[in-house]
Amino acid sequence: MASAYKLSEGALQTIMYGGEVIDPLVQILGTKKMSPGGSDSSSRLRLMISDGLHKVNIAVFTVPKNDQTLPHVLEQVFTIIKLKRYLSNVIKNKNNIDARVIAILELEVVARGEFVGQIIGNPVSLSDSETLTQSSDVIKRNECINGSFSSKTISPIASLNPFHNNWIIRARVVNKTNVRNWSNAKGEGKLFSIDLVDKGGEIRCTAFRDLVDKFFDRLEVDKVYYISKCQLQPINRQFCSLKHQFEMYFTPETIIEPSYDDNEIIPQITYNFTTIDKVAVMEAGTIVDVIGVCKTISELQSFVAKSTNREMQKRQLVLVDQTKTAISLNLWGSQAESFAVTGNPVILVKNAKIYEFRGAKSITLMGTSLLKIDPEIRETHILRRWYHSEGNQVEITNVSHRNGYGSTPWLTFKEARQQTISEKPLYYQTFGTILLVRLDRAVYKSCPNADCQKKVLDLENGMYRCEKCNREFPNFKYRLLVSMNVADSSSSQWVTVFSSEAEKILGKTAQEIGELMETDPDTVANMFEEAQFKQFIFKCRAKIETYNDEQKMKTVVVTVAPVDYEEYNAYLVDRIEKFTGVPCN
Repeated sequence: MASAYKLSEGALQTIMYGGEVIDPLVQILGTKKMSPGGSDSSSRLRLMISDGLHKVNIAVFTVPKNDQTLPHVLEQVFTIIKLKRYLSNVIKNKNNIDARVIAILELEVVARGEFVGQIIGNPVSLSDSETLTQSSDVIKRNECINGSFSSKTISPIASLNPFHNNWIIRARVVNKTNVRNWSNAKGEGKLFSIDLVDKGGEIRCTAFRDLVDKFFDRLEVDKVYYISKCQLQPINRQFCSLKHQFEMYFTPETIIEPSYDDNEIIPQITYNFTTIDKVAVMEAGTIVDVIGVCKTISELQSFVAKSTNREMQKRQLVLVDQTKTAISLNLWGSQAESFAVTGNPVILVKNAKIYEFRGAKSITLMGTSLLKIDPEIRETHILRRWYHSEGNQVEITNVSHRNGYGSTPWLTFKEARQQTISEKPLYYQTFGTILLVRLDRAVYKSCPNADCQKKVLDLENGMYRCEKCNREFPNFKYRLLVSMNVADSSSSQWVTVFSSEAEKILGKTAQEIGELMETDPDTVANMFEEAQFKQFIFKCRAKIETYNDEQKMKTVVVTVAPVDYEEYNAYLVDRIEKFTGVPCN
């Protein structure tokens, strides 16, 4: 009958070296009753247990007071048990020498000793194996850990859901955030997140508070791990763009062990590189993967932010690629301080965010961004060869320089209508004159939450409700949503202008306009009339939208800028020269 049971060989050695094994099967070779050690009447047992290779006699189990039959079962020699929960602690023995004790918190009887009938394997005491060198100990431990996980069914990430708890995944860490502090109405603490991938899916996993200290240093990007006993919850799309419908949270019971098996079958980090010349014409806020040679590295800059009055640190890197285009990568805070690279390394950024200011584009890191220096990939060697052969001498176009109106294409409203034929947005800029500004519904009361701009409902009891945040607030913020009719050289177009750009046109903040609407609406009406016939450079986003089965083009003003006539005239001259083929000297 003993041949029907397979013990978790090597599990005890892993546990005695401080590792963890999920639900190991062991056999009881001896039992001794211990004194309760207090007023608690629960019986305590000292067990000699074996995994078929090794045996230990320092496992302790406290029998639940309401279970009268379990002690009799455990006292049967050869009984096979499963360790569901346990702790491995180092204590001082009677000779004042450190010794490791296994405290069994929960177990399950798999087979009674009377049915097993004999000892399984030929186990030796771990104390007889202490002549092993430390290196062989580590190798043994690695083999045991992976052996115990490999004996279990590995679940694909795509199959994880809250209704299936007993799972193990084997996945690669493809991204790891820095530790961030947070504070809200529920308290304060710290957190970090990792992104995991396997052959069939990807998922985000986050650690909070004390678990940050427990797991942060144990996880490295590009390494493969066995992970189990995490909590699953529906994903919050506000903070995570991964495709999985759930996200994982570390718990005190979470088990993480490195994989020493064939890790090549687990997907590496994948990149979808965008060349820098294409970044120049993409919308601000777009997330891209960028790789380039670091042409220059600025000194660390310190300044005080006007909005928060806090001191901040910044370092700027200029990246260039084979398109002979350069862009600035801005590092902030601790990343800027710790960046100590010199020379012209190849810099890779995954999940960089495009930023635009007065027509100049740059990229910056987010919490989920990954920065690598001289990564060992094909693109690195191609870029390095190009830069050393010609890239360090050719003329470079830097899209981060404030060169007038940037690289957004110039179109008239008529040309934009002709080109906007799908739901994919079209970005363009035009020189326009404001013909009419609608005052009706231009001001609204919005959620005071900094991350929300939704309209609030006045409950008429001094409170305002935001349906998006599902909260009630004692205050609100005024915001602008202004409809304007703008004309250029081809035609006119109704456009929507949001708060930040409407404030530039009207000359007052949304809060000031909202308060004036309550006390002096005539002044606001005059302010809107005065905006008529003002001229700006309008950068617009046009998109086809369907409403009631009818397709219409909606145009939103992304930015407005004062007209620099010298630069605008230079653009017109350049366009005339291209149209006629005759230089305008």
